[in-house]
Amino acid sequence: MSEPVSELLMFQVGARVFAATVADVVRIGNVAATAPAALVEGTSLGATFARERGIVVAGPEAGAEATLVVDQVLGVRSVPASEVQPLPAFAAAVLRSGAISGLVLLDEAPTLIVDLPTLVRERRAAPPTRPAPPAATA
Repeated sequence: MSEPVSELLMFQVGARVFAATVADVVRIGNVAATAPAALVEGTSLGATFARERGIVVAGPEAGAEATLVVDQVLGVRSVPASEVQPLPAFAAAVLRSGAISGLVLLDEAPTLIVDLPTLVRERRAAPPTRPAPPAATA
């Protein structure tokens, strides 16, 4: 009998690679073709470099969607479910986001698993971020 498998979507934000459960993803979108109000940026995952892709996540209301802005979508990885670990209690206590739900060792690197609906909810509930003021010139 084969072991259950977890399907994880791999994506990049800035220099970091993250994973998310494929079931949380509606589709991969184009950031340029998405209404600005539907874009979710400035999350606890960090700043994006290129803003090239979007991961579309279902919203809390029927038919509502939000697009998480990411730099790249790297593909889907199948991993044995036994390799997906819950977040250690200490890590969960010190992280500022409840959207990190676990971790998995991929290619010998620990990779955080992101709960995309929670990440979107947290960002939407947070106060808007303000751009940094321009540097003073002398």
